[in-house]
Amino acid sequence: MAEPLLTEICIALIIFALLILVQRKSIFTRPALLALFFAVFFIDNLLFVLTNRFSSLQMIPNTIWEGFLICGWSGKLYSVVCMIILLYLTRKVLNKDDVGLTFRQKPGSVLPACTVILLLAAWAFLVGISSSKGRFDLPTLTYLAILPGLNEELVYRGILLAILIKIIPEDLQLLGAPFGLGIVVVSLLFGLLHGFWLDNNLAVHIEVIALRNATISGLIFAWLRARSGSLVMPVIAHGLEDFLFFLPRMV
Repeated sequence: MAEPLLTEICIALIIFALLILVQRKSIFTRPALLALFFAVFFIDNLLFVLTNRFSSLQMIPNTIWEGFLICGWSGKLYSVVCMIILLYLTRKVLNKDDVGLTFRQKPGSVLPACTVILLLAAWAFLVGISSSKGRFDLPTLTYLAILPGLNEELVYRGILLAILIKIIPEDLQLLGAPFGLGIVVVSLLFGLLHGFWLDNNLAVHIEVIALRNATISGLIFAWLRARSGSLVMPVIAHGLEDFLFFLPRMV
């Protein structure tokens, strides 16, 4: 259990150092929000680590596909519930529009968002075709289509991105969407979670391809969130990407 916790601390320190490097002293102008940012990050990941470590906490038992893909239903569900409670407690700081908790889409955003989602889905399917194969597992596909997108978009493109936007306002535009340092930082954080870890000997491992792909996916999901004004599009995109990447690996 120590290794994943130390991995999270290392990732948090990397992101903190990056924020200081880019923003310098101005990053400390809103210390409560900065503390909330890292608290959300640790809560989300700690819930996943604890449910993986202690099977008694698993409402739905974890499964592992082909020895590496952990389907942690309970950790993801616990995180979603905790984040909803946290949003209620911090509603004076983060409202539902800040986080993207709305089905309403910005005018003119549906067509470009759907186009990006279709391109991402096609890319995921093509990469999946050329990847290693394993057994067909419908529960795993169901998990991939629903929970990672629901949980991770709420946390990373929802709460964490909303916090950073309040600390570091967006001052650029990218293909019709507001764009700023917050999107880059959250996307890098997302990438590190997928491609950086410490092993049992506390040696650092960096899986460059996983880090790169997750960071790029994070940037796309964040653009969808910014362009549409809602988490609906990034949740759909995330679920489709995961599902279509693994589907051809199972058939």
